[in-house]
Amino acid sequence: MNSPPTDLQQLCEQASAELIATHYWEAERLLTLAERLAVEAGDFDTLSRLYMPLQEARRQRRQRCGEGIVALDLVAEGPADVIDPAQVLANYPHGQFLIAGWGTIEPALQVRQLAETRGIYVETFLAAAYPIGAGKAIVIVTTQDVLLPPVVEQSIDQLLSKVPPHSIVLSESQLPAGVRKGDTKTFAEVMEMWERLHAPYLAAADMMQDPAAKIEGYRRAIRVDYACELAHQRLADVARAMG
Repeated sequence: MNSPPTDLQQLCEQASAELIATHYWEAERLLTLAERLAVEAGDFDTLSRLYMPLQEARRQRRQRCGEGIVALDLVAEGPADVIDPAQVLANYPHGQFLIAGWGTIEPALQVRQLAETRGIYVETFLAAAYPIGAGKAIVIVTTQDVLLPPVVEQSIDQLLSKVPPHSIVLSESQLPAGVRKGDTKTFAEVMEMWERLHAPYLAAADMMQDPAAKIEGYRRAIRVDYACELAHQRLADVARAMG
């Protein structure tokens, strides 16, 4: 594959062509690079114009993921049960998943990385499983750079006191069970979880007064949920005002 151009306008034009061709992963890669360069250059005019096509590329990526298999209970059974990301993708090369390693989000991270490398329509929440009595608790975190609690014998209240901010904690019985074909019902279930994760970050950015801080706040919300449409729209508005 040819190296992408470094000129912002060429990047945006090439991304637009990829978007029209329904090459959503490639459009997103080009626009993400353009976003980084525009932020570094303080080019708010270009920044304001690229967020809508970037939102569309990501919206289409999520829509494609939602048309595949939905499995929200891919949870490690114990410390000896190591989830193999390559095997997950061999079994389910298209869909939306919740993958929870035993006290680690590493399997989910690797699935995300493989999906991006291969350009396939797979997405997963970042989750880790913890023993709680005779059952398990599932901790769904917002980003990959959080500090997870260790796996020790503890009560649910003790675990809740240690999980990273804005995590979702569920019992295993609260996860939708089994492998399902994606439809409007499963898509709504998955979207509700994404919205719970990104909502506090979106609200925090809304409350900021400094435009540069607002931009970083909305970008942080997108790091939590890559397809958060409101964050993209508000980023475009703030960048337009700054430009």
